[in-house]
Amino acid sequence: MHFVILTELGVAVFDENKCVKSIPFSDPATDYVDIKEERAAISILQEFLSKLGSSIVVSDFSLLKLLKKNSIEGELMEDAKIEHIQTSKLRVLVDSGFAKDEADAREKLRNFAVQLSSSKVTETSESPDLHIIQTISTLDEVDRIINGLSSRLREWYGLHFPELDNLVDSINGYSKIVLGGKRDDLTEKVYQDAGFPETKVEMLSLVQKKSRGGKISDENLAIVQTLAKQILELFDLRNTLEKHVESQMEKIAPNLAGILGSAVGARILAKAGSLKRLSSMPASTIQVLGAEKALFRSLKTGSQPPKHGLLFQHTLVHAAPRWQRGKIARAIATKAAIASRVDVFGKGKNQMLFDKLNVRITEIGEKYKEPTEKEPIRVQQRSNFRDSRNQRRFGDSQGQRDRIKKEWKKGKRRKFGKRRR
Repeated sequence: MHFVILTELGVAVFDENKCVKSIPFSDPATDYVDIKEERAAISILQEFLSKLGSSIVVSDFSLLKLLKKNSIEGELMEDAKIEHIQTSKLRVLVDSGFAKDEADAREKLRNFAVQLSSSKVTETSESPDLHIIQTISTLDEVDRIINGLSSRLREWYGLHFPELDNLVDSINGYSKIVLGGKRDDLTEKVYQDAGFPETKVEMLSLVQKKSRGGKISDENLAIVQTLAKQILELFDLRNTLEKHVESQMEKIAPNLAGILGSAVGARILAKAGSLKRLSSMPASTIQVLGAEKALFRSLKTGSQPPKHGLLFQHTLVHAAPRWQRGKIARAIATKAAIASRVDVFGKGKNQMLFDKLNVRITEIGEKYKEPTEKEPIRVQQRSNFRDSRNQRRFGDSQGQRDRIKKEWKKGKRRKFGKRRR
């Protein structure tokens, strides 16, 4: 009988007494992980074991599966034997020839641990879904910056041309008008270049002549125009980020992007932390991602739990009637959970997911055309606590409580005197 032992530094083959073959790893961290994940080439070990006539006992299940793939039969060690090898690992490394003595074995194991940790950090940092999370987070930050700068731009330029704020909703068009200069310098061509139709251009030209805004100096106008340029550059950056999110989601998580959409799928992915972590979540958790505060508040107070979190941004949920949103969000979350698992462990799009989701959405729309009335959930409020406290203070029966309250109020008046009118 021969024992094949997998260590962090290599693979060793023992007979009853001593080591008969040792195969050290050239790159311990990489080779060890390759064997654990069953993607290593073990041609040297296979050639040696094929010449042995005795039975083979293996200390690791992954190594046993690799041997069976290469037509080498064996069996797994007993748990007691494996535990004994783990407790005397330093001695095994010395007997296998992977280390000179126990101090050398301890040092090599330490270097192996550091190398393995570094490779894991590198592998995690290179994960493409983490770059999607950074991109969608940057997109949200850009939106917040644009909103803040646009409010400041409207307020500042509004001192000079206040009527423009009510007529132009688009901050992109507003910024292009600001770049045209002062109110008197604005022409119809400026409004047309900003993307407004002919009727809007005529209205803006008419309002411009009757504006009651004050004058603005060249120094202030230069700063306001710089602010407008920054907003337009941020819009260009936002469009680039949106396109990048769409392309990356189609490449890395096509099924999730097809079910949720690129933007919502990326936000769900960012909330979960990674695609692999999202694939391990149940559909009920995915449904309420982004609504954690409301969920814990419902658990604390007994009120109705949230029906959706970030999924409210989905077009099908947002556009649906109020009484259908919870059911549609549940259906989308169910398919999203399956889609994330297909993206992690499978390849390509699964059209069946999309077809089944469309069938379910259609079924919900036909079955629940009208809202269904439900009995409201009874919530224990603080008034109940006050009633129980008053009951302890003033007695059990209603008459007894009224009598004690009356006497208590009389005593209070005698103590503090009658209230003056």
